[in-house]
Amino acid sequence: NWPSSDPANFLLPEPLHHWYQKFWDHDDQWCKNALSTQELDFCYSVLHPIVGMCHFKDGITILKQVTGQAQRDMQCYMIAVIGGAASLGIVIAVCALMDF
Repeated sequence: NWPSSDPANFLLPEPLHHWYQKFWDHDDQWCKNALSTQELDFCYSVLHPIVGMCHFKDGITILKQVTGQAQRDMQCYMIAVIGGAASLGIVIAVCALMDF
């Protein structure tokens, strides 16, 4: 019953940028600490390329600046990448923070 409740109507690019930046600054760094950087890069590099999604053939730890789409794609892959390698508590924490 809320005609303007569609997030596309009220979310501006600035808050979206800050949320993606939070992932890059915190969640990604925690995953790098939970797994070794070599293991995280390997897991990203062996993912099957999907049309319309970024493919990180060399991993993500070498990246310095990324676009919003690349950050979004990293977020989409992150739980699948750390799922079998990190402890269950870390996977749950990162998943909860990404849902927040």
